[in-house]
Amino acid sequence: MHYVDEGEGPPIVMVHGTPVWSFLYRNLIKILRKKYRCIAMDMLGFGLSDKPKDWSYKPRAHAANFEQLMEHLKLKDITLLVHDFGAPIGFAYAIRHPEKVSKIVMLNSWTWSLSKHQTLSGTSKYLVGPLGKFLHSKLNVPTHTLIDELFEGKEKMPEQIRQHYVNALGSPNDNVSTLSFARELVGITRWYEELWKGRQKIQDIPTLILWGERDKLIQKGALLSWKKFFHESYVIPFEGCGHFLQEESAEEIANYVSNFVQEESKKRELVHHH
Repeated sequence: MHYVDEGEGPPIVMVHGTPVWSFLYRNLIKILRKKYRCIAMDMLGFGLSDKPKDWSYKPRAHAANFEQLMEHLKLKDITLLVHDFGAPIGFAYAIRHPEKVSKIVMLNSWTWSLSKHQTLSGTSKYLVGPLGKFLHSKLNVPTHTLIDELFEGKEKMPEQIRQHYVNALGSPNDNVSTLSFARELVGITRWYEELWKGRQKIQDIPTLILWGERDKLIQKGALLSWKKFFHESYVIPFEGCGHFLQEESAEEIANYVSNFVQEESKKRELVHHH
């Protein structure tokens, strides 16, 4: 499993979603590594990590891998930065080790209390909400088409950068249905339900929510659910941005993250002094 570990200072651990890899965080890391230790893994099947044929690729397995990486790095006072499908992966760790995670930063992610949303029929009923529907309609398109549709933004992505996303998933002309992330979204309901049961362990962790309002995959309803979910949350909406804020607004995000981490650390120090 490949991971990036750059900079020194309080650790910020970044968890990517689907179908991207740690490359999405490169600009954020360049800025934040001046004051923080930035860690970003590639889940198996993504980016520079191995893509074994016979591995499970279910969220439970990704979460177990993430936990192993965290044990290996022996971090504490973690700022956990999650996005998309990375939210449940990161939160699974936080629920098991709430004493190690002091702050959460969340970018556009769907909620994992899914029982209400299972209205799709047949094989697709396990697929996750809008992302599931979107992927389901794309199972026969090649990878590069999927990337183009996901990143459809104000301006075209430079070809060099586009290639990094396309190639990180395997062969650019493979159909989406052969890719690990399309398979992995099936059959996860029970795992999500287990997570949901432990949710109170993380609901009091101070959380910064950065949200691209033009997200085609995740509806505004998810943002409202997260606002309700965390007892102490700060929401910053990005009007002109879509699902991949890290690609569109890295500098702004880095500033918000840095200020948030500093403010929360100051608050904790004051509490300790009293």
